Amino acid sequence: MRFRVIVLASAVAALAACGTDEIGPTGFEPTEPTGRIRFVHAISDPPRASAVNVTVDGVPLGVNMAYGALAPATLYYPAYAGNRQFAVRRTADTTVHLLDAAVAVAANTDHTVIAVGGATATALVLTDNNAAPAAGSVKVRAVNAATAAGSVDVYITAPGASIATIAPTFANLAPRAASGYLERAAGAIQVRFTTAGTKTVVRDVSLGTVASGAIRTVVLLEAAAGGTPLTSAVLTDR
Repeated sequence: MRFRVIVLASAVAALAACGTDEIGPTGFEPTEPTGRIRFVHAISDPPRASAVNVTVDGVPLGVNMAYGALAPATLYYPAYAGNRQFAVRRTADTTVHLLDAAVAVAANTDHTVIAVGGATATALVLTDNNAAPAAGSVKVRAVNAATAAGSVDVYITAPGASIATIAPTFANLAPRAASGYLERAAGAIQVRFTTAGTKTVVRDVSLGTVASGAIRTVVLLEAAAGGTPLTSAVLTDR
């Protein structure tokens, strides 16, 4: 219900039931603290890698989401602070429960929820730091959602830069873990994931030209059927 209040603002009865103030003819304003949420489908191992529906407190957040997809497609949805119940079901057969997880949403905080795994899926809940970088800079973060990859090193460089003699930007990033944020000058950026302790690239991601003030999260994913070849998703945080 609390998620419904914000996402389905046209549901006047629901808004009234959950406690909101009318702010004029154009909408309603929540009276309780809110955070923001988004969801990534990273459940591999067929048939789990097929399209999914996800609800939060029973309200649709994403429908018929392909593997690696994000909901909402850009940025976040607001949700009331507190425990929100995420439910992930197969689109083709909604009786198949892929994930049920209570996610704690903190006030004035952005959260990325990644449903990750194969036969046993779990919710990887990230707290996102979307404070603006310094003028002329961007922020980039990496997430290892590919259990099959093991731990990885992450190199964030200018396109084509050699990694042969440089240290990783983030070393030994474990499966189901996120790095910190790298702040660097805006412009074209390449992200390479290697097997930890080596220069063997297992996934190469071009971010193109990232404009000043932007924040990106690069998620390393398994193949949709599980295992390799690895793939990835790039999330726009800001």
